[in-house]
Amino acid sequence: MKLIYTLPLLLLLAACKPDTSPEPVEEKEIVKKTAPTPAEHDDHSGHSHAEKEAEQGFTLLRDVAYDIVESDVTCEEPVVIEFFAYQCPHCYTLEKHAEEWRVKNEGKVKFISVPTHLGRAEFGAFLLLHEAATAMGILDKVRPALFKRIHDEKRGFTSQDDAIDLLVANGADREVAVATLANEETMKTALDANFKLLSKYKIAGVPTMLVNHKYQFDVTKAGGYEKVFEVVEETLKLPSNCK
Repeated sequence: MKLIYTLPLLLLLAACKPDTSPEPVEEKEIVKKTAPTPAEHDDHSGHSHAEKEAEQGFTLLRDVAYDIVESDVTCEEPVVIEFFAYQCPHCYTLEKHAEEWRVKNEGKVKFISVPTHLGRAEFGAFLLLHEAATAMGILDKVRPALFKRIHDEKRGFTSQDDAIDLLVANGADREVAVATLANEETMKTALDANFKLLSKYKIAGVPTMLVNHKYQFDVTKAGGYEKVFEVVEETLKLPSNCK
């Protein structure tokens, strides 16, 4: 069985020609409920900030750095989901900030990486290796190696052995790596789960962050790469269905 975005292991045999231009995921309309701006909140006197500013002769327009999405998902711990693509240069730039934040918050917040190939089948091997590394518990080592392979080394994978060598070089036992990649049902389940998340939250571009299945934003909305995880910290404090 094959679904859209589900890739046969034979893709590992195809050479990858990295494209440094970011491309959107499927063109889909994003329907979001925008969070109220600070000017819409009332103060203790019963007057809104907008009313008080009008009385003072000026209006200060502001916008929040995230959107609120409709979701019925509940969770037992705070969770941050990053939707990204290995070939996306913006994702590569954000990765150093993401890695610093992950290390700082290990054990405190669950961090989930959801890769997409942006509709480019030649990058399918990177998705498979991401999921294999996740299954073997070595994603923290493999993720930077995959980014480096595309953006610094400018190459993909020429064979399945080539892909397995990368896993072994980053902590995998060779036999376990071969068996993990050969388990098509496990790989398919992981890839399908990623696609369902991309579809559920109507992800139309990467990188996109989703905090506690409720607060969603990208680099532009956050105000820059350096601000992304400041917004993550901010939204983790807001009400949600996650404990």
